[in-house]
Amino acid sequence: MNLWSLMLSMGPMGKLTLAILFLLSVFTWAVILAKWRAVREARQGLEALEEAFSRREDSGSLSEVLERLPRGLLRRILRDYLQAFARLKKDFSCPQEPSLRLLWFQGLREMLLSEWARIREERTRDFPTYLGFLATVGNTAPFIGLFGTVWGIMAAFHRIGLKGSASLATVAPGIAEALISTAMGLLAAIPAVVAYNYFTRAGEAFLEDLARLEKRLLALCERDLLSQALS
Repeated sequence: MNLWSLMLSMGPMGKLTLAILFLLSVFTWAVILAKWRAVREARQGLEALEEAFSRREDSGSLSEVLERLPRGLLRRILRDYLQAFARLKKDFSCPQEPSLRLLWFQGLREMLLSEWARIREERTRDFPTYLGFLATVGNTAPFIGLFGTVWGIMAAFHRIGLKGSASLATVAPGIAEALISTAMGLLAAIPAVVAYNYFTRAGEAFLEDLARLEKRLLALCERDLLSQALS
């Protein structure tokens, strides 16, 4: 008997178990593909920004770089950063008195850091979305498969009792049907566990890269503010 025939010959509980594991596997791969795309877009954006910073571009030219960035989380964060900087410069113009310019620079810098912290928290809040689902699948799928295996073995022993024979021809199909559930559980759990660990580390690395980005972007903004304060 081939695998498909064994699956069709399973009882209602075995088929229900396989259906649950199949759906979990489909949703798991959907999450994996979506997260992988988001991570790839973030990395491409970081590479573009690294190139822009290597050319020592100012905040004005970074606005042009923003338009060339691939759509994704990093582009939205950088757009919000630059918009916050432009809004603060507009709302708090440089004072005419030289004695107040140092206070203006320090106060605007602190407000800018506060705005960036708020934006970072809001934009990265949804980054771990569905990682909990991957962790749940990785933890529960093997046990769901084990339940199907135990149920299949019980059904196999029931058939032995009905036929009154414990020969290999009687036992083997039932045991094979039961082990299919274990295999399906592992097929659903292993990618979920691997993806959870990978995307968790990718999220941590992205936050570290974002922190370095903020430092370099802050240096450009400070240079812009200082040029106004010293003019």
